[in-house]
Amino acid sequence: MRLLACSLALGFAVAAPAHARPPAPAKPAQAEPQTEADSVSAAIGAWRSGDWARARALLEPLLQNDRKLADPLLEEAALRYLADATLQDPDLASISVELATGYINRLLAAPDWRPPADTHSKQFYDLYNSLREQRDRTQQTQCMSERAACSAELDELKVKHTRLVGDHDVLLKAYNNQEVEVREKIARNRGVALVPFGVGHFYNGRKALGATFLAAEALFGGVGLGLLIYRQTECDRTAGFTSGSLVCQGNREAILARRNAEQAMGLFFVGTLALDIVLAQVLFRPYITVSKGRVRRSELDTGDDERRRGAAPRTRGARDPAAGRAPSSRLRTRDILRAAPAPALIPGGAGLGVNVRF
Repeated sequence: MRLLACSLALGFAVAAPAHARPPAPAKPAQAEPQTEADSVSAAIGAWRSGDWARARALLEPLLQNDRKLADPLLEEAALRYLADATLQDPDLASISVELATGYINRLLAAPDWRPPADTHSKQFYDLYNSLREQRDRTQQTQCMSERAACSAELDELKVKHTRLVGDHDVLLKAYNNQEVEVREKIARNRGVALVPFGVGHFYNGRKALGATFLAAEALFGGVGLGLLIYRQTECDRTAGFTSGSLVCQGNREAILARRNAEQAMGLFFVGTLALDIVLAQVLFRPYITVSKGRVRRSELDTGDDERRRGAAPRTRGARDPAAGRAPSSRLRTRDILRAAPAPALIPGGAGLGVNVRF
């Protein structure tokens, strides 16, 4: 019995190693990717082999918290494959749609983005179509709301515009019917004030001053001319224009007094002419009012408005065909000093003179 028990124990001890399995070989360690492109390539390889967890583990650190990759095309591919791996991962069945929705919405931020056909799973395309339809519907609702708001604002602006047009017409009518004072002025020519004998003062409207200068210049000029004529009749030259050849009748004192009086009248005449011209220039009025009155604004000349609009202004005195009236100009053309030759009568015959008009 003892020998049989030892044999059975030895048999069990020998049979046990014969039925034991050899240990499984260890999987080779995968090298971790170094760059973003390497991570995306490795994730795509894991997605193709159906290793959803590996694909997610490679892509989620790159895209978490709305992080962006350096290459936009690489980021777009990473979001697509991460969303598809999330939808197909059975370990995330309860929250896969919610997670994948966030990834696809990031892709839909570009309005023209479309996923490539026949690349991803049916769940991916169904979710994409649903989100695209939802986004289009939201945008349509927003556009319709904005259109309704714009239409209401347009109607309000139309009513306001109609009211403003009516107020403008009322104000314009009242403005055109308002009476204003109109003064008609003439631009005067300063050259006329250079003419002596009081002409400049008469032109400026100072008749008393002009008459004073005219009388003084006529007096001094007449007396001086009379003394000159008297000297020509009372004196003669015996030996031409040589020294001592002028012989005058009368004593020396009388002759000297007449010559002094002649020179004094000449100086007075020239000085009066100069004072006449200088004083006329100092007192010159560039503009003079010839008429003034009160008229309605609608009756005023519209030449300035027509020039601003680009139309040719009407000439002075032309009839206004629309209103049936002659427009009034508030500033006439400048006066022009005209000098023209004219015949003149002189002692002993005729000559040529200058006729001044203004």
